[in-house]
Amino acid sequence: MSGTQFQRGFKTEAEGLSLELRGELGLSVVQRLDPRVLADHLAIPVLDLSLLAKAGARASAITHLQGPGSKFFSACTIVEGYGRVIVVNDAHASVRQASSLAHELSHVVLEHEPHRAISANGCRLWNAQMEDEADLVGSVLLVPRDGALYAAREGMPIEVAADHFGVSEQMMRWRLMHSGAMAQAQRERAKHGVPRRRRGS
Repeated sequence: MSGTQFQRGFKTEAEGLSLELRGELGLSVVQRLDPRVLADHLAIPVLDLSLLAKAGARASAITHLQGPGSKFFSACTIVEGYGRVIVVNDAHASVRQASSLAHELSHVVLEHEPHRAISANGCRLWNAQMEDEADLVGSVLLVPRDGALYAAREGMPIEVAADHFGVSEQMMRWRLMHSGAMAQAQRERAKHGVPRRRRGS
């Protein structure tokens, strides 16, 4: 994520959105959120890129986006009127698909104004503020602060915590640090003289 300065209170708003949506799904902050289940809850269809050939998309284009060009396409939201459909690159690892889908859903819950992704001359159109907001909310949906704090207090290794929440190790590490959860858990252990818990203890 870039160094975007969010509006005052936005991070708190992001945590509130996560709690609200998790509550609607019957999930606590320490449980894994499946973005496809959330999409279904929001009545937003999710299509795998590999299946678009059946809808008339060129097979060569799909092969390119799932092969040499896969780094350029993770997911996108198609808007028609009030309806939305999200296309996810199912050639990516499941944790990347989860992150990409959570990002796209975040645009929806934040009520970002839809805009063209490609200009008339083929250049990518990009709103950095909206993309960074969706990045943050998407990550908080997957790993709320209190969820990250739970992992830090339990002394979970990064790979174990990442697997628990269904995210990449990179995202898990970022949430532990950016949310302040790791620092808080370390202060608590230092204050109370509690040794770090180890898996299996």
